[in-house]
Amino acid sequence: MESDDGKAHKTDNTETDKYQIYASAVFIVVIIGIGVPMWWKTTEVYRVSLPYEGINELHDTPIRPVSSIFIYTKDISRANLLVGELQGYFLNTSLLTVDFKAISLSEDEVAGVKTPASLENKILQRYPVKVGEFLFAEWSQLSEKESIVVTADRTAFIAPGTTSTKIAQVLKTWIFQEFKIKSILNSRNNSKALRHKTAAPQSHYDILITIMNPRPDLQNVKWNVRYAAENYITPFLNEISVLSNFTLKTQWKYQVPFQYSSKQIHDNSTLKRHFALDEDSLPHIVTAVEKNIGHEISNNPCFQLVVYVPPCSKAPVYIYNKKRERATLNNIDAFLSPKWGGIVIANPAERVCVKYMEDQQKVDVVINSNEISLTLLYLLRKLTDIDVDIPISEATMTEITSISPRKWEVDVYMRNSAIHLIQSSIVTLSSLTSLLKDISYIVINDAVGQAVEDSYRNIVKALTALKANDLHLAVNLAKKAHEASETAFFDPSLLALLYFPDEQKYAIYIPLFLPVLIPVLMSMNAIRKSWSKRQASEAEKSKTE
Repeated sequence: MESDDGKAHKTDNTETDKYQIYASAVFIVVIIGIGVPMWWKTTEVYRVSLPYEGINELHDTPIRPVSSIFIYTKDISRANLLVGELQGYFLNTSLLTVDFKAISLSEDEVAGVKTPASLENKILQRYPVKVGEFLFAEWSQLSEKESIVVTADRTAFIAPGTTSTKIAQVLKTWIFQEFKIKSILNSRNNSKALRHKTAAPQSHYDILITIMNPRPDLQNVKWNVRYAAENYITPFLNEISVLSNFTLKTQWKYQVPFQYSSKQIHDNSTLKRHFALDEDSLPHIVTAVEKNIGHEISNNPCFQLVVYVPPCSKAPVYIYNKKRERATLNNIDAFLSPKWGGIVIANPAERVCVKYMEDQQKVDVVINSNEISLTLLYLLRKLTDIDVDIPISEATMTEITSISPRKWEVDVYMRNSAIHLIQSSIVTLSSLTSLLKDISYIVINDAVGQAVEDSYRNIVKALTALKANDLHLAVNLAKKAHEASETAFFDPSLLALLYFPDEQKYAIYIPLFLPVLIPVLMSMNAIRKSWSKRQASEAEKSKTE
């Protein structure tokens, strides 16, 4: 028979074991139920939610601008026929949605029309042509060699026998410039073919005009470059300032060598010779010039417009092609380096160099401001990708009579730039979201999240504006979308934990938590043994009863 002391001791041990089990259970709950979640939460990377699905849909959404084309002919049935045929030409294109409309005038309205300009005014009074739209008007006095004449306005005159095929060719090549749109959109598929040669328009540009006078001791170059810049370059830049802000600067450089190898060639001029500049050496000249002209520190991309005035001892200088022929046949030789700028060779007048060769005294070299300024303007048209020089048979453009670009050229520039900015923004956002999906430990703070949201929202609005043919709104929204996408992609906070992946986090924290987990595991083992002993005791008790 068991003594009372034994029973009391056994009861005390049972109570002690029970409290130890309770204490172990609480310890386990605190460590696993509270400590581990708290550790996981405190080490979690902060990531703002982004519109991943919307951005993926944008990547598959076609960018299709919309435009309206008006067709006027004396016979409305011919206008309707041209409209039907032109709709067939643009029906299967995936680049633009074109709405063709046949228009007409009453006999009273065309009774006093004697010139193309008066006809144009009559039509525009009744059918205003807005930004992004275009008008083809029939004029009977056009020659057969010029079946289509495109004006500086948003209009073109067509001969009575002009076919819809020729009109469609002019629209696709000049008015819409589909080849540029196609090259821009090819970047979406990472296609190397027909990749657009210029980057998306930036918000700010610097235009630097440099006059190089390598021998100021021998020639005194006279040119009011500020006047030329303000009266030739500035009006042109104002027309395209809807896309970018331009800062125009000028400078003079003296005693700067213009390094090139030239060959003296005899001719029938008064000087009896000129110097040939090989076309293959032009890239090397650009490299040498770029080192010497300098440019103040700026984050803005810069277009360099250089005017080089060679000394009479090495003038005139003409550019020759690979066939040993003059590359230009006018009085001014110039060449372009895409994305960098252009160089104009302003040779001194022949009489000036004759005078220098006679007495070897310092001479005055007067720059022909009109010729040089118009050449610089032409180079700038090329650099900004406004100019189109693809010839079309039986079609011509009227000469530009003003410094400003043609109105339809500005429309093309705005439309293509909006497409380029939208396309660039979509590619940037797609790349960013793909990166953030693949690397889960990159921090996405509120600023990055807001920039992505702003870019996505403005892209959607810009696409809607393009479909409504509102080019000004589309350009403004596309600019905002592009700037926001670039801000998000290059935000330095994205690199904060880029070199601290989850594997490295576990490698650092496991040695800290492992000593704490050992008592937890031992307590779990003690609870298991106590539970087993209790079940065995209850089984034995049930047998004795």
